[in-house]
This record gives sequence, C-alpha cells and structure tokens, in this order.
Amino acid sequence: MNSPWKDLLDHQAWADAVFFWAWGASGAVDDQELRARTDHLVSTQEAFLQVLKGLAVALPEQSLPELQALKARCEAGHQAFKALGRSLDEASLARVVRVPWFPEPPCLIPVSDVLLQVCLHTQHHRGQNMTRLKALGAAPKNVDYIIWLWKQRPEPRW
Repeated sequence: MNSPWKDLLDHQAWADAVFFWAWGASGAVDDQELRARTDHLVSTQEAFLQVLKGLAVALPEQSLPELQALKARCEAGHQAFKALGRSLDEASLARVVRVPWFPEPPCLIPVSDVLLQVCLHTQHHRGQNMTRLKALGAAPKNVDYIIWLWKQRPEPRW
C-alpha cells in the first residue's frame, strides 16, 4: 500500500489504543458521554470497513457497550484495516464505492477518500474524548501524528 495511507492507518490504531489506556486509567469508565461517542467512533469505523469489503452495513447494537467491549471491537477493526491496507494498490485506492447512509444523490467516492474520512472522523472524536477525560480530571494523552513519528512509529499496545 501507498506509504501515507499505511502511516495514517497505523497512527490511527496507535492513537486509539493510547486513548483506551487513558480512558481505562481515568476512573471514568462508566461515563455515558465517553461510551456513546466511542461507540459512535467504533461503529463508524466498522461501517466503513463493511463498505470497503462490499458488505451490507449492519447497524450497531442498541445498548451502549462497556469500555472493554468497545476496545475489543476497535482493536479488531484496526486489525481488519491493517489487513485490508496490505492489499491496496493504486487501482484499489482509486476504486469508487458507495457510502450507503447518505441520501440521494448517492455518495460515490474512491477508497482513498474513504480511508481519509475514517482517519479524520476518528481523530475528531478521539480529540473530543481526550477533552472529556481532561474535564473529568483524568490525564488525557497527546496522540498527535508527529508524536507517533517522534516515538518511531510504535505499534498499538492494546
């Protein structure tokens, strides 16, 4: 796969793992706002994976999952993104897919834009979650891309 896409996906996995460690250590594991937003973040990652694999998009559970269940789903999703990423070449990145949850006219975008959307959407909500941890008196972590580069591109530690 094209290096920038691999780096973005690898950074995202690392940053999500760091967030889950920070959340787990925060004393706020039952915070409804964190659980709801993280469920949305993980469900969106899963939905985009289904789109990329050509599968029908399954709706998430109605009940709000606990931290450990969200963490397990997020880790599994990142493993799937990593496997998918190994198979992407320029033609695969240019392939157009339909994002089914947008109304007509259809949202038709290349796989490269899907990957960018997943990374940006996740980054946005992860930032909100870190801000929430800080508001709750916990210690948020800096998971900027440059921090990941500075640390020599560490693997996620789930």
